[in-house]
Amino acid sequence: MRWNNKILGKLAICLFLTSGLLGCHGNPTLSGRAAHYEFSIEHGALKMKDGVDLAVTYYRPVAKSPGEKFPVIMEMVPYRKDDFFTLGDYEYGSYFAKRGYVVARVDVRGTGGSGGHIPVSEYSEAEISDAEELIAQLAKKSWSTGNVGMYGISWSAFNSLMTAHRKPPALKAIIAAHGSTDLFYNDVHYIDGALHIDSYAHQIDTDNAMPQSPGYRIDEDYFRNRFDREPWIFTWLRQQQDGDFWRKESLKFKTPLEVPAYLIGGLLDGYRDFVMEVSETSKAPTIAEIGPWNHAWPEYGVPGPNYEWREKAVRWWDYWLKGIDNGILDESSRRMAFMRTGHAPATDLATIPGYWRCSKQWPVEGGTTRRLYPQTARQLVGTPSPQGGVETLRYRAGAGMAAGGWWGEQTGDMAADDARSLVYDSAPLTEALEIMGMPQVRLRVAADAPFYQWTVRLEDVAPDGRVSLISGAIINPAQRHSRLEPEALIPGEPTTLSTSIHFTTWRFKPGHRIRLAVSNAQFPMVWPSPTPGFTRLFSGADTWIELPVVPTQSETSPSCVLPPPEPSDQAPFGKASPGKGPVFESVRNEQTGDSTFTTINDTRWTLYDNTYRSSELYRWDVNDAAPANARFRGERRNVFTISGMEVDFSTLSRIESDDTYFHVTFTKTLRQDGKLVRERTWTDHIPRRYQ
Repeated sequence: MRWNNKILGKLAICLFLTSGLLGCHGNPTLSGRAAHYEFSIEHGALKMKDGVDLAVTYYRPVAKSPGEKFPVIMEMVPYRKDDFFTLGDYEYGSYFAKRGYVVARVDVRGTGGSGGHIPVSEYSEAEISDAEELIAQLAKKSWSTGNVGMYGISWSAFNSLMTAHRKPPALKAIIAAHGSTDLFYNDVHYIDGALHIDSYAHQIDTDNAMPQSPGYRIDEDYFRNRFDREPWIFTWLRQQQDGDFWRKESLKFKTPLEVPAYLIGGLLDGYRDFVMEVSETSKAPTIAEIGPWNHAWPEYGVPGPNYEWREKAVRWWDYWLKGIDNGILDESSRRMAFMRTGHAPATDLATIPGYWRCSKQWPVEGGTTRRLYPQTARQLVGTPSPQGGVETLRYRAGAGMAAGGWWGEQTGDMAADDARSLVYDSAPLTEALEIMGMPQVRLRVAADAPFYQWTVRLEDVAPDGRVSLISGAIINPAQRHSRLEPEALIPGEPTTLSTSIHFTTWRFKPGHRIRLAVSNAQFPMVWPSPTPGFTRLFSGADTWIELPVVPTQSETSPSCVLPPPEPSDQAPFGKASPGKGPVFESVRNEQTGDSTFTTINDTRWTLYDNTYRSSELYRWDVNDAAPANARFRGERRNVFTISGMEVDFSTLSRIESDDTYFHVTFTKTLRQDGKLVRERTWTDHIPRRYQ
């Protein structure tokens, strides 16, 4: 659940009313449709059964006729609607409100403007139960038609899916972008079952502990409910294996979804697999779209091409919440994925070459599979070697930085990572080959220690030698027989590992080679395994990659054409200021074996007369000769000036490992108007369990 706060588009003309509400007027027409609604922004609360008040911001259309009522679209996240996400929320609240929908933005209990204490973790029973109760209350509002939708990106995609599974009567449909059905394998804590320490873990533990908005009162209730609550990073590190903690709300282990769902993913997002999973199993109608971008909505995600998904979203809501039979379920673009037609490695592309493949169903008609086998001559061929063979790989814990922090974002040339991997190349292709789906991989391996990790990457090697990353996956071998009952490797004994590479599309052009890269490290994406040494890969019938091949189409004759993005209304009561970042840096010292990966970010914005600044620095370190002693350090500082009062809240986290433990320290420091108010440190030594 990564988040970002972005501001785009034009300034709406808004009026501040004496009641404290904000009345807004936007563009009077939309592609020839009826005139937009004016709307107000209202702040209130809804009381839960246990007496806790949850803070709600409503973007509410102004009725054009007496007694006119509107459906409700709800989003619930802990990302602080009154400060961090105010500007970004406005873009979507205004868009849907002007088109006749009440948008209800709710802070999760214990966060932002809501009461109660911070939950035990993400997607707690309290959170999902609150969502059910919120839907029921919103359906009964005097201005509500009784029909409710739920939507969101990342966190709110997750809880939209989870709430929909419970089928609250008033919930008629959802829209989920960048969600997950499997919280252990496909979330931000354990990527593919391997420990991932993400900057998000530090961000959320910092921001959750901020004082309650909008008053930012610092008192005993605040200390008890927020400041003094143990950071979630300790909880996540104590849950290093799959089990009830992760599966309780994971849809993968539940009955198929029965609420209609509009699903959106990105080829450069770590959560993209959920689109295929939900659309293939759901018992209710779905729309599924996977574009070329990162963790973002389709109208602004990078890289493009982008399109105006909100136009289709309104038609989706019109169909399910207003009962308008607009034919949205009959269109040929109900299944849509962007086919990347191949490009050189780059980290700064605004758009990438390709076209949209649209159909009413997946998999694509005429699709086949092609299995390729590694050979000891570093070749990738169509038949296994009858005599087999074996190659040895030295474990270099700092390898993998070229792929970045997770299976997402744009990447440069993979040659540096491949130099520390086993690589197998096909012959140059004589004709184009397009793939769409989740490639399958099987490896026959052995190791000299009870635990290593394997990483597999699918890549494109151009005639000039440049290497583009297409997709990849991690394999935690302890889970090779059972995710619930992990087992150590037996040193020296061969075993077979299997996995799916994350959903991807790509066209291999004539003259290019298909590459399979195999390594034991993907730093800093996953925490390094503790033992220096060697692993072996056996070629033969049990080592292969299988590609999901689809018929090649012409880029000049796409199967669907999408509307361009519309300008977004920009909040008239605030603005973002130039900041720094995010900036990523990777440093590798071949002489010492040290690898360091850092990210820095600084954001600033204003709301009304208040100013806000958030800055952060994260660093990961490992040495090839001592991989057990990997380190992470996180720093984040939020400085808010509210009505002349400065709230300065900072955190410092350290995670250091050895052969058997993770040593974790987290410090919170609160200052008000420059004076120290409270500081507290948590520490724990958490045993390593197959990580």
